[in-house]
Amino acid sequence: MLKGFAPLALLAATAILALGWVMGRTGGLDVLPAETYKAEPSEFHGRHLALLAAHGTGQSLDGIPVVRPPAGSDIPVLAKRWEFSPALELEPGKTYRLHLLAEDTVHSAAIGEAEVLLTPGEVRVVTLTTPASGRVRLQCAEYCGLSHTKMIGSIEVVAGK
Repeated sequence: MLKGFAPLALLAATAILALGWVMGRTGGLDVLPAETYKAEPSEFHGRHLALLAAHGTGQSLDGIPVVRPPAGSDIPVLAKRWEFSPALELEPGKTYRLHLLAEDTVHSAAIGEAEVLLTPGEVRVVTLTTPASGRVRLQCAEYCGLSHTKMIGSIEVVAGK
């Protein structure tokens, strides 16, 4: 009787471990739908610098430049140890496209209650519609080093200034 139970017990244990791995990997977050394309780091950096020049506020948040792009913008966001750049000030109730690139190692972007995995050399495009007010959570959910827990970006929803 016990010998016939062993394969079933092994299968159940494997299923439980697999489920635990998936839940631990995503933190229970939903996976964001994202368009993906390849990008040369230098080209992406150029777009990032162009955004800072065109829409920078002249302010910084913990050394990260703050930008206020117009609604509907395509916004290049760099993920690197241990920051997301730039810090964003976005209008309430508007839609934006975040182009996310991991510069140095694997990261992920947990945006609100969902996430997208970021790998170097691949840009993930996530559509974000902002709430009426407040902040949108942006945090790395993939262990990327000792200061991983401090890798929190800034998406502040502000009325037009």
